[in-house]
Amino acid sequence: MPEPVDRRGAERFQVNADASCPFLSPVVEDFGPVKIRDVSMLGAGLLTSRRVEPGTTIAVTLANKSKGFSKTVIAKVVHATPVLGNFLVGVTFTTPITYQEMSALVL
Repeated sequence: MPEPVDRRGAERFQVNADASCPFLSPVVEDFGPVKIRDVSMLGAGLLTSRRVEPGTTIAVTLANKSKGFSKTVIAKVVHATPVLGNFLVGVTFTTPITYQEMSALVL
């Protein structure tokens, strides 16, 4: 099977061990804690236990307690790919995060 085409508008970076995503929810439903897999200023890859339909608009809280960083952003689900009993949910942010905000999750 061929590798999927990477359509991201910006490079993604692995997050550090203290980065978390304590909140991911469409407007009507709370998905509970979600793990951030990678992030860019334009979007993120999130590991969830439940499928989120592509095209869904969601609120995502990005946080890193050790750096005192927390920000809730609105994002649109681009894909939801099954991965080892979970789902890798790719999202694009409606408003890009800043380099400093991304750095709080990456460095």
